[in-house]
Amino acid sequence: MEIAICCCGRNSSFNCVPGEKKALLKFKASLLDPFNRLSYWDDHKDCCAWDGVKCDKTTGHVIGLDLRNSNGETDSMFLLGNKLDSSLLELKYLSYLDLSFNNFQHSPIPAFLGSMKHLQYLNLSAASFGGGVPHDLGNLSNLHTLDLGWNRLIINDLMWASNLTSLENLDLSYINLSQTKNLIKVLDMLPFLSMLRLSECSLDNTNLAHTCVNSTLFTHIHYLDLSLNSFEGEFPCFLHNMTTSLRVLDLSETGLIINDLMWASNLKSLENLDLSYTNLSQTKNLVKVLNMLPFLSMLRLSECSLDNTNVAHTCVNSTLFTHIHYLDLSSNSFEGEFPCFLQNMTSLRVLDLSDNRYNTSDPHRLSLRNLVHLYLGNNLLHHDVDWISEFLRDKCHLKSLNLRGNQFYGEISGLFKNLSGCWIDKLEEISLSANKLVGNLPEEVGELKRLKYLDLSHNTFYGSIPWTTIKSNRIDISFNFFNDTLLEAHFANLSKLEFLWADSNLFKFKVGLDWVPPFQLKSLWLRSCKIGGQFPQWLQTQRALSSLDLSNCSISGALPNWLQYINLESLYLSNNHIEGPIPKLASSMKFLDLTNNMINHLPRNIGHMMPLLYQFTLDENFVNGSIPDSLCEMKALGYLDLSNNHLSGNLPDCWENFENLYAVKLSSNKLSGIIPNSIGGLYSLSFLHLNNNSLTGQFPYSLKNCTSLYLLDVGGNKLSGNLPDWIGKYLLNLRFLVLRNNEFYGVIPSEFCQLSQLQVMDFAHNKLTENIPHCIGNFSSMGMNKNIGRTILWYKDSLGQVMKGGYQEFTASLVVYVFSLDLSNNNLVGEIPSELTNLSSLIALNLAHNHLEGNIPANIGDLKSLESLDLSSNNLFGAIPDSLSNLNFLSHLNLSHNNLSGRIPTGNQLQTLEDPSIYDGNPQLCGDLLHKKCSDDEAPNVENHAATREDDRAEKIYLYGVIISGVATGFWGVIGVLIFKRSWRQAYFGFIEVGVGKMLGW
Repeated sequence: MEIAICCCGRNSSFNCVPGEKKALLKFKASLLDPFNRLSYWDDHKDCCAWDGVKCDKTTGHVIGLDLRNSNGETDSMFLLGNKLDSSLLELKYLSYLDLSFNNFQHSPIPAFLGSMKHLQYLNLSAASFGGGVPHDLGNLSNLHTLDLGWNRLIINDLMWASNLTSLENLDLSYINLSQTKNLIKVLDMLPFLSMLRLSECSLDNTNLAHTCVNSTLFTHIHYLDLSLNSFEGEFPCFLHNMTTSLRVLDLSETGLIINDLMWASNLKSLENLDLSYTNLSQTKNLVKVLNMLPFLSMLRLSECSLDNTNVAHTCVNSTLFTHIHYLDLSSNSFEGEFPCFLQNMTSLRVLDLSDNRYNTSDPHRLSLRNLVHLYLGNNLLHHDVDWISEFLRDKCHLKSLNLRGNQFYGEISGLFKNLSGCWIDKLEEISLSANKLVGNLPEEVGELKRLKYLDLSHNTFYGSIPWTTIKSNRIDISFNFFNDTLLEAHFANLSKLEFLWADSNLFKFKVGLDWVPPFQLKSLWLRSCKIGGQFPQWLQTQRALSSLDLSNCSISGALPNWLQYINLESLYLSNNHIEGPIPKLASSMKFLDLTNNMINHLPRNIGHMMPLLYQFTLDENFVNGSIPDSLCEMKALGYLDLSNNHLSGNLPDCWENFENLYAVKLSSNKLSGIIPNSIGGLYSLSFLHLNNNSLTGQFPYSLKNCTSLYLLDVGGNKLSGNLPDWIGKYLLNLRFLVLRNNEFYGVIPSEFCQLSQLQVMDFAHNKLTENIPHCIGNFSSMGMNKNIGRTILWYKDSLGQVMKGGYQEFTASLVVYVFSLDLSNNNLVGEIPSELTNLSSLIALNLAHNHLEGNIPANIGDLKSLESLDLSSNNLFGAIPDSLSNLNFLSHLNLSHNNLSGRIPTGNQLQTLEDPSIYDGNPQLCGDLLHKKCSDDEAPNVENHAATREDDRAEKIYLYGVIISGVATGFWGVIGVLIFKRSWRQAYFGFIEVGVGKMLGW
């Protein structure tokens, strides 16, 4: 039983206990309240009347404290605390405590909560707690509900929970339970447990292996959520124990392969079933089993590898779906006409068939009169707008229609000009984006008086938008080709407007300086529209605004001071001409992007000004001075980009404060000093850009703690010392390692060969010595087919590389294709390891300006992806391998200034590399490209010519001899017989005489 306590009590007629009021005020003092949620908590008022406080009507004791952030999904209106204050212990009769969806900055759950013996309801979900769970919570024997889900917690031993014998509802979602060996044993000891949520707990088949024998765990569960775990492969046996008590089952995104669904036929009480993202392609009894669940009302089978064959038998004598209210078959492989079984779904309210390949021609094929929400996006529907009108005609209850990403065409006015049908008075949301619709948006759209969401993006509309007639709450006209001017009159009647999205158009906004809009927006996105001039003054009237995007709008001048009075959570102003310092902004700010402006100063108190900031991007400005110390107070920071400015001084030494920080970009400034040890406290760090500064000293050993590092770029500094071997031992997730242009010396540690995920290794322009390690061929990521999905980069991340003879900047969308090895400009010696040719994914290899010797590896042609190869300025000798001509993508080659000899290979891609300077400084090379004949070509040319003439003469003599002998043989073969054979001679001449006589008519 879940306890429901109303904690709003401003009408209470009794006073709270003074000691408990004092405790509540102390608890308030321990929190930051940026949204003034606790402003009514005043010493002069009765605490039983405070928001969130519930008192016993007889004794006045506080029995309930509900400070749940009701806007948890948008992460606004939260309270912020460094820890949970022990003043709560003074509330000795507290039975209900809800602190969910607030932010306690990954502080641990305090053990003192286990002393609050009256607690029956404890909800700390999504409140940013971290660390382990105190075993003291096992003392709460009266607890009916325990929700610790969606915190960064780890539980290795759950035995403490076995004492919670009254527990009915348990939610441990998102908590790492992978090492919890006694999970099943403990859950079996909770006789009243009816709701169990273990979503995304890092569980696999082994964690629940013992449920297959003598376990009653699932026999009394009503609600079971095991989604987002890893029960891969065959269907686990523990689910066969579930009985008729189960009403909700969620196994989505578990990696299951379900070939037999018959186990589910026993779940006669099942109402909601979610098998999304499991593999049901071989499930032959899907329809049969679903037909045996009489109370099933919600069915989610999204991305289950289904196609038409899996539901082929539903059209004959099937009652399947007749009682279903919610059906999700999205992201499968259904095609052709809408399935016939849909005609039986008379109770259906929500239908999602998006992301399939339906191309139905009959608009009446889906005549479901009770539909409320219909999603058909991203199919192959190819019809004109009249088809849509006909399709909607009998959908009298329809509120949401999504037809985005199809191939509808024609004038948009055709859809609205003759509005009829019962759906007109109901429709609230319509999306027709990413089709082929054209024309003006007609004024008749204003007849859709309940419309809240209109998405016409990614079409080819033109003309003006009749704002005066659209009485909607949300308008999205982004990514079209409108080019009209929007004046005050367009907005005159839009008093209910809350969401205005017109980004990526060519709109011009012209309004008076004293214009006061009739609406209060929550979200305004005008990216890439033509605003120009100063920051729009009318925005200061929008006190409900939480999200504002005016990027690339040609705005100039300074930001106004009145911005601090708008509780913005996200502000995007990149690519404008904004100048001056950053003014005071709202403390509620979480996302601030001022990239590519003319900002010149960071406030010294910026960390106090915006303590909740998560993303701060200020790159490509003119900010000077040092990084403010107050930055250390931005403990919620996740992404920091101050690159390409004029910042100077030392790096901050408080990096351990940032538990969420995963990307730091401070490159291309004038920063100096050492990299502080505290940077090793960034356990979430994935991307670190410190390149192009003046940093000195050695790598801090503490950096080994940053085991999630994907990209480390410290190039272009003055760092020195040996390359630390611990990089190869601990930073095993590294994919991009750039140390170029520093003063590192010594050998390349063989431990680096353990970095099997490495895509880019750039150690150019250092003082490295000795041989290239032979184990360099172990970089398996460079030796396999490129798997672009493996590397996930923030959308603004980039990487600079020198290849093809120049500097190239790769953005996030391209850097995942880069596989490069650059050891140039060092003092390396020895031969080029033949193992290096195992790195078949390399697109760039640069070993120039070293002291390498020996032959170029004969199988250099195995580097099939190579586009750029530079081996210049070494001591390489011998012939250039013929396999070089196998490099079909090679566009830059430099082998100059070595001791190479022999003929230059030709053929394939080498024929396009016609610059002879490629081979400069190799005097013993020869070939047509150098206009130098090879020695084995010159002498044979003269001798062969003479030999050829002699051969020709002999052949002629032989030919003549054969002919003469043939003639002689033939002649004497006939004449000799006639001479020596008289009878033959008489017969022959007689024949001649007769023949001649006939010819002459004798």
